Amino acid sequence: MKKLTLLVAVIATSFTTFAQVGIGTSTPNASAALDITSTTSGLLPPRMTEAQRNAISTPAAGLIVYCTDCGANGELQLFNGTSWVNMVGGTAAAGPIVADAPAIGTATSSSSGQAVVPFTAPASNGGSAITSYTATSSPGGVTGTLSQSGSGSITVTGLTNGTSYTFTVTATNGIGTSLPSTVSNSVTPLSTVVVNTGATTTLTFMAHNLGADYSLDPHTLVEGIHGNYYQWGRSTAVADASTSSAAIGGWNTASAANGAWVDGSKTANDPCPAGYRVPTSAQWSSVDSNNMQTNIGSFGNNETNFGAAKQFGSGANTLTLPAAGYRIFSNGALTIRGNSGYYWSSTENGTSANFLDFNSSNAFTDINDRTTGCSVRCVSE
Repeated sequence: MKKLTLLVAVIATSFTTFAQVGIGTSTPNASAALDITSTTSGLLPPRMTEAQRNAISTPAAGLIVYCTDCGANGELQLFNGTSWVNMVGGTAAAGPIVADAPAIGTATSSSSGQAVVPFTAPASNGGSAITSYTATSSPGGVTGTLSQSGSGSITVTGLTNGTSYTFTVTATNGIGTSLPSTVSNSVTPLSTVVVNTGATTTLTFMAHNLGADYSLDPHTLVEGIHGNYYQWGRSTAVADASTSSAAIGGWNTASAANGAWVDGSKTANDPCPAGYRVPTSAQWSSVDSNNMQTNIGSFGNNETNFGAAKQFGSGANTLTLPAAGYRIFSNGALTIRGNSGYYWSSTENGTSANFLDFNSSNAFTDINDRTTGCSVRCVSE
């Protein structure tokens, strides 16, 4: 034991005296405190991410690390006493670009085969200005682009009518790096139908009632195509197809003022989506006068009868209007579903308003109290 203690003391004294260590050599260079000699291996410094490097407490001048996520392929870096630099003294490469996602608003569809996807620019752009945005649909992979740096909206065209889509918006910065993206709500592009209104004139209508399930076939008679009920001159629905047929508590019995809807232009109270408006009484009359009329389904007054409709036109130019009945002007109770259809026009008539009325026998424009809840079928502006 005494001999071993003496040997350790001698070795320690030798290291202290000469302050030299050789690895792979018994004769370290006199100018080196540590001399590593090898023809088959290299020196491997500590490897860490930029975040881990930045977490080193009070790094010493001359400290060396290999930053694994700095630059394109990682970088050997040294702390010069003030900041981290690369091994030739230049500015150390940064880690991965960190940016926020662009926020997506509610996607809407205002015409056949398209959707409008609004977005807000990300709060952080990763240190380089945004140059463009791309909206991509799922399913389908259909895209739309917008070259700008701020917020805006992208119109995506070429979508399939009746198919529900979600959208991803991706921002691209000035050095070509794709920034994070986010997915919006789903939207179903509106289907449309072109209806003859004379020898050389047509009107383009939405293929569904306002508030219907736009993913459904507009010519297949089910509850989902009946849509909402609206009082004249107001933009908010007062009931939908599934609302109880009983009187509605708090029903508004005050008529909307003149000018709430007008024939000459779309007002702020018009419930139709962008690019569409409530049709005029004259437009309904032209549809009635210039098209073959066909009853489909079984007409009969019953609150559960969703299987009756009047069709105007033929073939691809067929406008199918469900016999959705109406909500009574005084209390909102449902009546004559399956027997008649009441469809608002924008046309005032004294203190009342005009609407399209049909049953199994005929169709015509008539006058109704403005607080009645009727269907709305929007026409292109």
